[in-house]
Amino acid sequence: MFAFDKETQERIFYVAEARTQGKELEGIELEVAKVLDLHPEFDFLWPQGDVALIAQPIEGQLVNPFVHVVLHGIVAGQLRNDNPVFVAETLKRLKENGADEHEALHAVMGTYGDLYFRGVRQGGQFDLLEYESLLLQMMVDTGK
Repeated sequence: MFAFDKETQERIFYVAEARTQGKELEGIELEVAKVLDLHPEFDFLWPQGDVALIAQPIEGQLVNPFVHVVLHGIVAGQLRNDNPVFVAETLKRLKENGADEHEALHAVMGTYGDLYFRGVRQGGQFDLLEYESLLLQMMVDTGK
């Protein structure tokens, strides 16, 4: 499971090192490796430990590599479990409108992340109905 916690941090660091050593991975570690494979631009950061937990400019954008990887994992889990179903529907629609898979994932991840962190900062919970509404609006209004 992907979460914004110390266990996930340690797992990401372990998997990053294991990948460089060619170790065989399975289960959740294999899922982490697949996410890391999507972002080789972060590879130089993982051996630096906690540096990878800080937002920094990467390829012209301010990115927190840890948060980015966790968001990839969360959305991948939503897709794998088809829960909530509207996430898969959104990705399908975005791709039908010309977005490539990774771009579509990033659009959904951005929406999820914004809602998650806004809710946490306000001491509330994640608003699933707003998530659905924003993803539906993304599909209807912009096709992106």
